[in-house]
Amino acid sequence: MKISLCLLTFLLVPAIAFSQTGAIEGTVYDNSTQESLAGAEVQIAQTDKRQKTDENGKFAFSAIPEGTYTLAITAPDSELTQQISVTVVAGEILKPEIYVSTAQYRLEEVEVTGERDPKTISKKSLQSEEFTRLPGTGGDALRALPAIPGIGVANDFSGALYIRGGSDEDNLYYFDRVPVGYPYHFGGLVSSLSSEIIERIDVYAGGYGVEYGVDSQAVIDIYSQDNSRGNLGGKFNLNLLYSEGLLQGKIGDKGFWYAAGRRSYIDLFVGSLAFDAGAITAFPRFWDYQLKTGYDLSEKHQFSFNLFASGDRFALKLDGEDVDQDFRGNVSFESGFEGAGFHLRSILTDRLTSYLSLTRSNFLFDVNFGPALALKVDAPNYTLREDITYELNPRHRLESGLILGLEPGQVSGTFTRIPDEGEVNFDIRLEEKVELDEYVRGQRIEGYFQDRYALLPYLSVVYGLRFDYFNRIDQLSIQPRGTLLLELPNSSELQFAYGIYNQTPIPALLSPTIGNPDLKSSRASHYILELKRPLSQDTEIKMAAYYKDLTGIATVDEEAAYLNQGTGYAQGTEIFLRHQSGDRFFGWISYAYALSQRRDRPSEPYRLYSFDQTHVATLAASYKLTPTLEFGAKWQYRSGNPYTPREGATVQFDPRNGNPIFIPIFAETNSDRLPPYHRLDLRVSKTFQLGNWKLGTFLELLNAYNRANLLDFNYPEDCRTPEDCLERRNDINQLPIIPYLGITAEF
Repeated sequence: MKISLCLLTFLLVPAIAFSQTGAIEGTVYDNSTQESLAGAEVQIAQTDKRQKTDENGKFAFSAIPEGTYTLAITAPDSELTQQISVTVVAGEILKPEIYVSTAQYRLEEVEVTGERDPKTISKKSLQSEEFTRLPGTGGDALRALPAIPGIGVANDFSGALYIRGGSDEDNLYYFDRVPVGYPYHFGGLVSSLSSEIIERIDVYAGGYGVEYGVDSQAVIDIYSQDNSRGNLGGKFNLNLLYSEGLLQGKIGDKGFWYAAGRRSYIDLFVGSLAFDAGAITAFPRFWDYQLKTGYDLSEKHQFSFNLFASGDRFALKLDGEDVDQDFRGNVSFESGFEGAGFHLRSILTDRLTSYLSLTRSNFLFDVNFGPALALKVDAPNYTLREDITYELNPRHRLESGLILGLEPGQVSGTFTRIPDEGEVNFDIRLEEKVELDEYVRGQRIEGYFQDRYALLPYLSVVYGLRFDYFNRIDQLSIQPRGTLLLELPNSSELQFAYGIYNQTPIPALLSPTIGNPDLKSSRASHYILELKRPLSQDTEIKMAAYYKDLTGIATVDEEAAYLNQGTGYAQGTEIFLRHQSGDRFFGWISYAYALSQRRDRPSEPYRLYSFDQTHVATLAASYKLTPTLEFGAKWQYRSGNPYTPREGATVQFDPRNGNPIFIPIFAETNSDRLPPYHRLDLRVSKTFQLGNWKLGTFLELLNAYNRANLLDFNYPEDCRTPEDCLERRNDINQLPIIPYLGITAEF
């Protein structure tokens, strides 16, 4: 009997132990070559277990208690460590495939030299794994940007970003060094670049270095992926608005390629749609595509080529009795852009690197409003850019660049002048319509020099000078910029930045027909103070305060159409608390306060800028309940947008037909605000593994508690007193509660 009990105990104890623990048997691959990586050290961060991968890149840990762990993988002969989160299930063997970088991106080695590498003012970044998981975006990368502190949008239908008290015209978008014509389809419906190929988005809200900055107050720098994990892979998305696909692969052992594209399809099912004032004859549709290939010509030279394009179109016919006769008839809208670039990155010596690009972008715009108004714009841009970096030593680096640009453009049609921001009494019916047939030939020369120097182990500076010349305004602008970084004993970083940022007036304001070709650049002075401190290994807090002083803003003038007579300022503070636990959880809390005001003419008082948003608060989090099931939530609060109340109307008679026209009377510009905006978005996603295919689905609930956020007021045109207008006005609300379903398939 005793022998039997001992034998039974011997058999049962391992089984019981195994039922309460699991195992990890994984493989580590080199991210650049996609081959198994031998000699990499793998450690379970929560334990003292560690081992190196064998000749096939494999490692194994047994008897691991059930739970979530962080694997820290250190590449051989490198200090680079990558962490991933894994979940061990009792009685199961987890077999993760892990891709790690064995070195910094080879042609950027001199870009990062160590802990004391002097930096410009910190940027705000979103990685691909964050914007694809953030609730309320549908996995749309650019739709995730308003969750960053200091960035707002006008409403649910607009993608125009308000960055630190500025308008969307102040923002400059790059996609792999090529300017982007417009970032959103139809102004904000969905971004014009596929999120599947975006690796990272860097947002420079102000105070950035001299390497950026032609005609901008903020820069959104978008990077696409620079590798492929296998010989051939793909991903396909299907949702309520559009379908998209991605194919990617390798070119031998030294190159890669990808091709992505999408198209909306509502117009395929709805040919036309009648309404009271007419009919939609071409339902809105959009499309875009992105192509890229890269190849290592040698160990020191890499070539890449990217090509992308986008297009939007819709048309309708207006024939209702209430439609002004100037707008009756066919109305159509078509816009698009295309961009392309050849890029060569080279390590010329151990200390000298070069980045040479030849790019072309083109913006197309064609709109018709009945028989009275039409505008067609064709605006190509050719740019040759060379950036040189020379490392004197690990603590001292010099950077310089030269940019040559050619901007031939053609504008034709019949149109009016462009209204000012805040000019609510602009009535296109009463404005003079003029014939446009203009050809312009813009030429730009830009250059910069920048010095990054770590003066002391705890103190570094970046200072530089940028110059821009644009022949259309015949002006050379000199823009000094600099940053001072102090590393404090508690691992905090205190940073101060100052810079001058000039902006050329938009092309319409320089038109000899409807503008003033004698305008000059506006000027902005940025003052920024930032503090960054890690609270733990996974938690970080950032705080910032800024002030921007603006002069020479082009505003409407009765005699000269436009003059550089406007001034303004923007000031604010931001706080950003962020936590991330491996791959399982990330979340943040942010708050931003801002005040942005303008004075249109010297004799007038300051007023609220139309893009001012005093308070913006965001809470966002995403948590993986299991490796395949994730839940997320995002809540945001924003102050209501400034608006100008209507107080009555006067009557004029239309000289064309004698009919009365009601001309609104408004209060002081932006003298009131809409009610506050707040909204909760929820997201749940699930993935399934079916052979070599990875299937996924997500469901988002937009505006989960159905908040009636006000978009604007609709006033009856014949209201004659402030009381009458207030009583009879109607609310126009933004999006109600909306479920949004998406399906993905990846191989």
